Amino acid sequence: MNQKIMPHVLRGLAILLNVLWVYLGDKIGLWVQVAIPIITVLLWWGAIRMQTARQTMGQRKSHYRRGQWFVFVYYLCILAVLLFFGGLFHVTREQGGNVNLVLMETIDNYISYYRRTGSFVSVANLAGNAVILLPLGVMLPVIFPALRRFWVTIPLLALVAVGIEVTQYLTATGTADVDDSLLNFIGAVVGYIPTRCVQLYHRER
Repeated sequence: MNQKIMPHVLRGLAILLNVLWVYLGDKIGLWVQVAIPIITVLLWWGAIRMQTARQTMGQRKSHYRRGQWFVFVYYLCILAVLLFFGGLFHVTREQGGNVNLVLMETIDNYISYYRRTGSFVSVANLAGNAVILLPLGVMLPVIFPALRRFWVTIPLLALVAVGIEVTQYLTATGTADVDDSLLNFIGAVVGYIPTRCVQLYHRER
């Protein structure tokens, strides 16, 4: 296939994949739904790599910059759906939110539930709360040079983690849980610190 056409084909496949995802909703399995965003990003970046294969460095940087913004906006859309619209599982929301301000209470309950039942549902819930903001910690220093300062970004990530729970409470789209904020913050920091270390290493080199 013509090298000029192939990048458009890959982008078209990425868009089609997400249209099918929205259309099928919870008719497809959880792991398939987890795989779709990963495949989408791989297809989009594959299109960029093919499109920039014979371009100058300046042209490549421009394409990669647009690719970074695509991934960032795509991630924010998925994050909004998962946090405020019940994901693709059509979770029923009640009027008014609940609040849990007891630190470690929810985490302890999940751990106790796992010890009693051996069910990985509780483990997956804890891991999910940590992982959900990890990409944000990775992308912020990559896209925004001003957010490469630890003293700026770490407090910002904490505000984002708390802001999500407050918004869920105010909009009655979930329980405002201090443990969720803690796990969100930890996940974001786990994504941010290694990214900055890699950036600093390459700058020194």
